[in-house]
Amino acid sequence: MTSSPGLRRLGALLTILVLTLCGLALPAPTAQADDTVGISIAPVDAKGTNTSGRSRFSYTVDPGQTVTDHVKVNNPGTATEEVTVFAADAYNDDKGEFALKPTTDTSTDAASWTAFEGKPQLKITLAHGESKVVTFTVTVPKNASPGDHAAGVLASATTAGQVAVERRIADRMYVRVSGKLQPSLTISSFSSTYHGGINPLAGTISVAATITNNGNVALEGVTTLTATTWFGLSIGRLNRTDLAEILPGNTATVTYEVTGVAQVGFANVKMLLQSGIGGDAPDPGPLPVFQREAFVPAVPWVVLGVIALGVAVWLLLRWRGRRNARLALEWAEYQKAEAKKNATTESAAGKVDHL
Repeated sequence: MTSSPGLRRLGALLTILVLTLCGLALPAPTAQADDTVGISIAPVDAKGTNTSGRSRFSYTVDPGQTVTDHVKVNNPGTATEEVTVFAADAYNDDKGEFALKPTTDTSTDAASWTAFEGKPQLKITLAHGESKVVTFTVTVPKNASPGDHAAGVLASATTAGQVAVERRIADRMYVRVSGKLQPSLTISSFSSTYHGGINPLAGTISVAATITNNGNVALEGVTTLTATTWFGLSIGRLNRTDLAEILPGNTATVTYEVTGVAQVGFANVKMLLQSGIGGDAPDPGPLPVFQREAFVPAVPWVVLGVIALGVAVWLLLRWRGRRNARLALEWAEYQKAEAKKNATTESAAGKVDHL
């Protein structure tokens, strides 16, 4: 059935009307200002300057002592920010990196000793481009254990919306309580695996180690991996890697590789751990050096497989040669017996004919 031109024009008008009404019913997109957001903090003096160039808050104190310091909170963005200033205890995460506990966690160490203008948390409002110097105190308990107690001074701002987003910026804080210091960084577990390939000169040894800080001083370090084989000969490429700082009572699991290890039968892998201190941390005295090693089979399976295949082919050929020789000998004996048998038969037949 063919529609008339009038009906087609009416349908088009109705379609335009429906689309127009739908467009009016839909909410208009919300216009957003081209704002930049962000906060920053830095250690400063009471006047808001950082003449000493500090990169973190670091104190050496006695049990029961109180220290006073200042942090400058700055809003470099173009929007007004509601900022909360507080402290959180530090720890090493699963990757061994320095981390701070969530905002909602209760502090039990150095962060619990810290108060901002007399409060555990201080809320301030910063207009765009505005900054504020916040005074805070760290009061060390009389029964505080000697050594390093790590935390972080944070400024936090939360953006409201369907999903609230918290933005935190922090500077590290170390409170070293006087007393007997025990720097101790050890390799608590150590394992290695050899990975070969078709090329017998290009294997790899993967190493996994757990580094534990059993002492009371925050330490970083340098690990050096070497491999030796027969008669103490060095193989593979030396691996020297910086180790991130590990806090007292914390551990870090690290993985490294020694490349270019030939398949020479075995390798003895050795890890040397040299402890160190980072940043402007005070010197704790002599630092330990720790070493672990492990035996690793480095069998040239491809070469051995080729040799085994060659030996198998040689044995097969030798077996076939012996079998063919035996069959040839048996065939000759058979032929000889048949010839003898035929000769006897012909001789007997000749005698019968003669009779």
